[in-house]
Amino acid sequence: MARKRRILVTGVARWWGALLVQRLVAEPEVAEVIGIDTSEPHYDLGRADFLKLDIRHSLIGKLVRAVGIDTVVHTGTTIDSFDLDARRAHETNVIGTLNLLAGCAGGDSPVRRFILKSSGHVYGSRHDLPAHLREDRRLASDSPHAFVRDMVEVESYVVDFAVRNPEVRMVVLRFANSLNADEPQPLARYLDLELVPTVIGFDPVMQLIDRDDCVEAMRLAVLSGRSGAYNVAAAGPAPLTALLDTAGKLHAPLLPPYGLDVASFALKRLGLAFLSPQLLDLLRWGRTLSTAKAERELRFRARLDTNEAFQRYVQSRRVIQFQPERSGYQYEQELEEFIRSRRLEPDGQPHPLAAGREGPPHERGGDASRPRSRPRRSPARPR
Repeated sequence: MARKRRILVTGVARWWGALLVQRLVAEPEVAEVIGIDTSEPHYDLGRADFLKLDIRHSLIGKLVRAVGIDTVVHTGTTIDSFDLDARRAHETNVIGTLNLLAGCAGGDSPVRRFILKSSGHVYGSRHDLPAHLREDRRLASDSPHAFVRDMVEVESYVVDFAVRNPEVRMVVLRFANSLNADEPQPLARYLDLELVPTVIGFDPVMQLIDRDDCVEAMRLAVLSGRSGAYNVAAAGPAPLTALLDTAGKLHAPLLPPYGLDVASFALKRLGLAFLSPQLLDLLRWGRTLSTAKAERELRFRARLDTNEAFQRYVQSRRVIQFQPERSGYQYEQELEEFIRSRRLEPDGQPHPLAAGREGPPHERGGDASRPRSRPRRSPARPR
């Protein structure tokens, strides 16, 4: 009988990591999932444990060995962010990934699979890029944009790690721009504007992907597949104006074709200060990714094509606008500890982690007034 997997997922305060954790805890071949982040999760992580931990700290290696982690999924990287602090992004993306890889290295490490969430931005976005970029395309290491250079550097460290640790399967997922109505990223927020300003004289071909398809691609990469880099995108890329017209979105050519990256005042007036330089390049030149390798080796094909994903996003955003103000999932440690201690297994028996809690204090081997130190767990909710 195959040994069940023990998985560590970074970045669970955001939807990338959190929704993946929700999927993984339901897999029969998964024994344990631990999510980590510097902020408490705003999502229900089900049966997974949560640890408030910065990947830039050396404790990662101790955690990996103590728990017997065999699979690491690094979703904590970011490239398109509302916070355009390049220095902090460098610390998270580059320094954080380096430290995470160091914690997974060594002859005594149980890690045998490592998945990195990367981005199609590593190819850049220029007038001379061919359509349907393949994974063997040279990456934009000379990009003028710090966020892009950082992600290219991160991928180079993954390649170096794979050479030095051939027993670990390294998987890099290069995602097209994602659409999530509940937690829209900068490009999605741009597409959500009442009047979408386009770049004068440009109508880029866009390739988008639905949130759920992103999570499914990560799930497949965790459970099976060869090492290597994979483009993850939806079929049917289309011109930006065609997508906007189909969704009934107003648009107009208002942005100047050049000097966008320095025209901060104009962008602020239009409510577009969150658009990063690499996204502004995308709004001029576009970019499309070939997904043949992911279909062939990961058995992944996006459920929704680009137009369907955008239609779903627009409809969901319209619904959200008319819903009462919603507060996100709030992590409450004491409540979660109590629920964890009382949870029953499917056979009706107490959860193993609650063992020793029944009966008076002297039978539990400790003082009832002193809580036991252990990882935090999110409450299980019916889904």
